[in-house]
Amino acid sequence: MVTFTALRRKPELVTPARPTPHEYKALSNIDDQRGLWYYPAGVEFFGACRRLTESAGDVDYDPVRIIRAALAEALVSYYPLAGRLVELPQVTGGKLLVDRTAEEVVFVEADADVWLQELGQPLAMPYPCMEELLCYDIGEPQDAVVAKPLLFFQVTRFSGNDGFAIGYRYCHSIIDGFGMAKFLNSVYALARGEVHTELPVWGRELLIARAAPHVTHKHSAYDQLPAASAAAEDVVKKTPLVHKVTRHFRFGPREMAAMRSQVPASLVQSTTVFELVTAAVWQCRTAALGYEPHQCVRLIICSNARGTWKPRSPLPQGFYGNALVLRAAEATDGELIGRPLGHAIGLLREAKSEVTDDGYMQSMLDLLARRGRPWYSQDWTYMISDATSLSRRVGAANVGRLERAGGGITTAGRVVTTSLQSYYERCKSRGGEDCAVVSMCLPAEAMEGFSQRISAWGNMSRLTGSLYGSVPSAL
Repeated sequence: MVTFTALRRKPELVTPARPTPHEYKALSNIDDQRGLWYYPAGVEFFGACRRLTESAGDVDYDPVRIIRAALAEALVSYYPLAGRLVELPQVTGGKLLVDRTAEEVVFVEADADVWLQELGQPLAMPYPCMEELLCYDIGEPQDAVVAKPLLFFQVTRFSGNDGFAIGYRYCHSIIDGFGMAKFLNSVYALARGEVHTELPVWGRELLIARAAPHVTHKHSAYDQLPAASAAAEDVVKKTPLVHKVTRHFRFGPREMAAMRSQVPASLVQSTTVFELVTAAVWQCRTAALGYEPHQCVRLIICSNARGTWKPRSPLPQGFYGNALVLRAAEATDGELIGRPLGHAIGLLREAKSEVTDDGYMQSMLDLLARRGRPWYSQDWTYMISDATSLSRRVGAANVGRLERAGGGITTAGRVVTTSLQSYYERCKSRGGEDCAVVSMCLPAEAMEGFSQRISAWGNMSRLTGSLYGSVPSAL
């Protein structure tokens, strides 16, 4: 894999292109939860397109200049993103507000002595030297969000002017991946000289708790799991981040066919690729961590309420805040890894089938308010987010004569949240086959066991011994 070092210029501050309101804006109860106090990272790649190159006449094409100007213009409509978060005193509830007096985001210009094609054809995670494409200094600690810029952009030009990358970090307390896709689309449209017709909507007042919070539904993702014994500890939680390893695992047609062969006939056709891969990863991860057989373990699936709210979401089309719903599946360690893959899929699907109606959502908002900005469960818990929505929402964009060649949310940073969470993405193999990619962060020893178990799906003759041979039987 190619390696390179980006030559970064000094960070600068980009302000909205025109004056914007100076005001305070309250976040929703979903925005305000403690588990969103971090900065997810993503990257967007743009490369030469013959169709666009032949029609382009700008010999002085500079993506840094173009994106910087488009970013400033986009911030006129998305002006809260140029603010800073402030925290109210605990005696008044301690909620977060956006202070709209700062008016700036961080922007870094960079160059890399490498050709875009050297990063992989087609582009797929893990991208080489990912940290070189991101604004490296977001302030310490990395899981703090108060009084810090809410957006960090770095535009990196590749050799030969054949492409560039936009690396970004965004404060999850104010915007989610779906909203970030909307913002990027706005930047790209403005970079092309177009008027972006979908105006952003703040709308956080639609996702707040009642004056008298009343929890009517079960929201187990926010309940802590009990230890199986006095000596039980979660090795993932207790291992320092510096002793953890992050890897990406790719699942192609062969692995998916092997997985489907282990699924009951009644589920084969209806099981999605996400369900198939997530169930297998959850099983293999749990087995690799060596928990006690009676220990209860949990899978948390990060869902987007925009698409699951029944009968329909009340959120306006331009809403870019967090619409996150956490769904939880549970089993004992022995039950999960001692039973077939179809059982894990059933647990996952049962969790996903929870109805997200007005009553469920209001109950969740009330719980978040009553518990005072709670963490979701972390011990003996595995969380996965389907990050494909950002790539789907951005799609085939172009900036001048360069066309989007790939990208999406990726793992970066040194915070607890990202070490407990996997991102699920889709990509193409060199042969043009559809593949799934899942990130994984584990202690080094557990990563070795996980890698062996998950790799067994590529060879059915090794499946039984590698995946189930050394784990406890079902209880």
